Amino acid sequence: MSLRMRILLFLFLFGLVPLMLAVVINLPLVLERVDLFYRAAFLQNLRADFSDLDQHLASRDASVRLLARLPEPGALVGDAGSHDQAEIDLARARYTQWINRILGAERDITEIRFLDADGIERFWLERDALTGEWRPTSQRLRDLLPDQVALMLSGRLTNVVLSPLRIDLDADDPARVFTLQLLSTIAGPPDEPPVGIVAITLDIAGLVRRDSKTLWVHDNGDYLRLPDLPSRDGNAFVDFPGLEGDFQTNRVVLWERGDRRAIWVPMFRTEDGRTLWVGRPVDDEPLRTFRTEIVIRVLLIVLGLVALQFVVARWITRRAERIGRDLTEGVQATLESDKPVAFNWSGSPELRQLAGDLTRLSRTHASQTRDLREHARELEATNRYKSQFLANVSHELRTPLNSILLLSKLLASKHDALGAESRQQADVIHKAGCDLKALIDNILDLSRIEAGRLELLVETVVVRDLLEDLRLLLAPQFDDKGLDLQLLVDAQTPPSIETDPDKVRQILKNFLANAVKFTENGGVALRAAAAPAPYAVSLSVKDTGIGIPHAQQEAIFEAFQQADGSTSRRYGGTGLGLTISRQLADLLGGEIRLTSAPGRGAEFSLLLPAVVAREEALPVVVVEPPDEPPVEEQAPSTQGLGGTQALLMVPDVRSQLRLSAMLRELGVHLHLADDFAEAAETLDELERIDFVLIDALMPDNRACDTIQKMRHRLGTATAVIALSPGGRDEARSDCLQSGADDLVDLPATAAQLAEVLIRHLHSDVG
Repeated sequence: MSLRMRILLFLFLFGLVPLMLAVVINLPLVLERVDLFYRAAFLQNLRADFSDLDQHLASRDASVRLLARLPEPGALVGDAGSHDQAEIDLARARYTQWINRILGAERDITEIRFLDADGIERFWLERDALTGEWRPTSQRLRDLLPDQVALMLSGRLTNVVLSPLRIDLDADDPARVFTLQLLSTIAGPPDEPPVGIVAITLDIAGLVRRDSKTLWVHDNGDYLRLPDLPSRDGNAFVDFPGLEGDFQTNRVVLWERGDRRAIWVPMFRTEDGRTLWVGRPVDDEPLRTFRTEIVIRVLLIVLGLVALQFVVARWITRRAERIGRDLTEGVQATLESDKPVAFNWSGSPELRQLAGDLTRLSRTHASQTRDLREHARELEATNRYKSQFLANVSHELRTPLNSILLLSKLLASKHDALGAESRQQADVIHKAGCDLKALIDNILDLSRIEAGRLELLVETVVVRDLLEDLRLLLAPQFDDKGLDLQLLVDAQTPPSIETDPDKVRQILKNFLANAVKFTENGGVALRAAAAPAPYAVSLSVKDTGIGIPHAQQEAIFEAFQQADGSTSRRYGGTGLGLTISRQLADLLGGEIRLTSAPGRGAEFSLLLPAVVAREEALPVVVVEPPDEPPVEEQAPSTQGLGGTQALLMVPDVRSQLRLSAMLRELGVHLHLADDFAEAAETLDELERIDFVLIDALMPDNRACDTIQKMRHRLGTATAVIALSPGGRDEARSDCLQSGADDLVDLPATAAQLAEVLIRHLHSDVG
C-alpha cells in the first residue's frame, strides 16, 4: 500500500470513526430522551385528568378546617354532665342550620361527625339523599381509624388528615360506595390539647364514572366494580403481562409490550392497606413517527459529512504527498551535497514560514558542511604537525632533562664538595626535573594512544607473579609512609591470562601511586579475583584514604582532572594517570570501575578478558640493579671511536652518569633513553647508530625483552652490548640468548669499555 493511500485512509478513518462514535453514542440517547419527554408529557396529561380531584380535595380541606372552628365546641362535643341538655340541643340545632347554609351545594360531602377529647362520637349529621339537607341522626356511621384519632387527639397531627379509601359495594346508597374521609382537630385554649375532632365523608365515585378509558385496578389485578357502572371482565395482570412486577414497585410505571403502552399511577390507599391503581393506554404513534424522522435526518447528515470528509481527506493527502516528496528530496540533496536547496510551498502562512525556515536551514547546512570539510582538512594537518612536533620534542626534551637529572643527583651526592644549601638546591632541581620528566612521559603516552601508535605485545601472564612483582617494587614507598601493602589472591582467580603485561603494570602502578599519595593512615590491598562475564579477572587496589565524592568520580578520568582543585594543590600530580589507565584498559579489551565515598577510601578495579589479540613477546623476571662501587679508570684508547653514535639505556642514574662521562671521553656521540619506547623515537630521528648499550638489570626484567626488540629492529649492522655486573652469570646468559653481541662486566674502566667497542667497530668495518 502506497504512502498516499495510507495517509488517505488515516485521514478518512480519523474523521469517520469519531463521527460514527458520536452518532452511535448520542442517537440512542436522543431517542431515549425524546421517549422520556413524551412519557412525561403523557403522564402530565393523565395527572391533569385528575387535577379536579386535587382541587376538590383542597377545597374540602378548607371546609373541614372551617367546621373545626366551632363557636361553642363544648355544646357539640361536650357530655351531658358538663352542659345543660337543652343548651346542647339548641347549639346543635343552630349548628345544623349553619352547615345547611354554607355546605348546602357541596353534594359530595355525605357525612359530618364530631368526636370529643376521648375519641367518642357526640354528634352526627348526614345529608338526605332526596332533599340534600343536613340533619342530625342517631345512626352510627362509618367508623374512623383508631390510630389516626389517637394521633390527632395527642396533638402530634395538626394538619388535615386524609383517611384511606373505602369501597363498600354493599351500601344501599350509591354515594356511600366510593368514599374518603377528611379529619381535623377542634382547637381548645392555647397550649392545651384539642377538645375534639371533626370528620367529613366525601363521595369520589364521580372520578370513576367520568372517563371510560381510565382503568381502575386493585393491586391484585382485579378491576374495580361499582354497582351503577358496567364492569370490566378479566384480570389486569392477564391483559397486561408483567404488570404484577411493576405494581410491586409502588411508583409510576410505563408498561410496554410490542406496540402497546400504558401508564399506571398508584392513586389511593384502601382501608385494607392495599393500593388502587389508575391506568390509561398510551398512543405512541406520534412518538414512532418522530423517532423515524430523527433517525432519517441524522443518517442523511452523516452521509453528507462522510462525503465531505472524503473529499477533504483526498485534498489533504495530495497536498501532504507533494510536500512530503519535496521535503524528502530536499533533505536527501542537502545531506548528500554541499549545495543549498530551495523549498517553495504555497498555502497558509505557517506552511510558507516552514518552507522559508527549511530553505535557510539547507543553506546554513551547506555552508557549515563546506566549513567543516575545510576545518577537517586543517585539523588533519594540525594533527600531523602535532604528531611531528611531539616526535621531535620528545628527544629534545628528554636528552637535556636526563642530563639535568644526572647532574643534579650527582651534585646532591657530593656532601664534601658542596654546602648544605647547595645540596638542597640540587635536590630541588632533581625533584623538579623528575616531576617534569613524569609529565612529559604521560603527555607523550597519551599522544601515542590518541594517535593509535601504541602497540600491544601480548603474552601469557601469571597473575600472582605480576602482582607480587608490583608489591616488591612499590613496597618501599608504602614503608616510607608507614602504610601496609597487602597482596590478596582469591582462590577462584584464573592462574594466567593472555594480555600485555607492561600495560597492566602501568595501570596498576597508577592505582598504587594514587593510593599511596592519598592515604595517610591504614593500608592498601592489592587483590586479584574472578570477574563477572564477559571478563575473566579483576585486579583491584583498595585504600583507606580520603575517598572521592560521587559527583567527581567520572571527572577524575578526564585529562588533567582531579577530584577538585584543592586536591591537586595539596597532593600534586597532573591528572593524566587515570586518563592513560582508562585508555590502556580499553586497548586491552577491559574496563576500570571505581567504588568510593568521601572519608571511606577508594577501590579501583581493572577488569580484563581471558585473551587479547596476541603478538610475540617473551616472559620477564624482576631484578633490582645493585649499586656500582667506584673503580679506578685507566687512560682509554680512542682509536677509531671518534664520531661514532651510541645509544645508552641505563636507568640507574649514577651508572648512567659514569658511563656517559666515559663514552664522551672516548669521542662517542651519546644518546640516552630510559625504555624501548623512548629508544625507538631516538632511533627514528637518527640516520645511523653504531652501538646500543643496555643495562642487563633493567627494572621489571625488561633487559632481555629490550635486547630482542633492538636486535629485531636494527638487524646485524649495529652492535648490541649488554652491561652486566660481575658474577651475575644468569643475567649474562639471558642477554646472550636474547641477541646481545657482547658483554661488558661492571664496574668497567674506560679502557675496557673502549676495547669492546673498538672490537665490534673493526668487526663491522671488516
